[in-house]
Amino acid sequence: MARGLQVGAFLAGLDANEPSTLVLMSEAPTLLRGASYAAFDGELPELSLHGAIGAPYAHVTAPLRRLSDRYTTEVCLAVSAGTAIPSHVRDILPDLPKIMSSSDSVSGKIGRACIDLTEAVVLSPRVGQQFEATVLRDATGRREAEVFVASETVIAPCAGQPQEGARVTVRLIGADIAARKVEFAYEPAPA
Repeated sequence: MARGLQVGAFLAGLDANEPSTLVLMSEAPTLLRGASYAAFDGELPELSLHGAIGAPYAHVTAPLRRLSDRYTTEVCLAVSAGTAIPSHVRDILPDLPKIMSSSDSVSGKIGRACIDLTEAVVLSPRVGQQFEATVLRDATGRREAEVFVASETVIAPCAGQPQEGARVTVRLIGADIAARKVEFAYEPAPA
């Protein structure tokens, strides 16, 4: 990446038709992970920079959706009105990071389970069919390779040893609705 080029600009400049772009795009979010909630009352926390934007950042958006936003909105309203922050708000601040991390984890698991179930239901009648795919990740150790099947908008595990970044043909070998699991297999063309 060119020095001084923002991550978003770099990613936007990649050729979307190249398999390597898809691999990079699927891995890019891991660079931005590690963000967490930080509550403070007075002194700023030691780390207040957001990794993805490289600047101080506070997120307050949807009080009906996220518990932390309900309290941070109360703080913002009090500060902008020049009034004291309500004690019930100040009292909960130290506990919010742990509560939010836990609720985010549950939310992520539920979202993933819904996607997994939908993929299994949609693909279950197609077990045995072949699909064109891009390999997002090689098989390593105990972890199978991972492929993206664009025609079905599915990212799923893939048995076999396809090479990361390659465009390959895979066969759908399983779509278990009860287990919410879809699996493909790579069958290299005979030489």
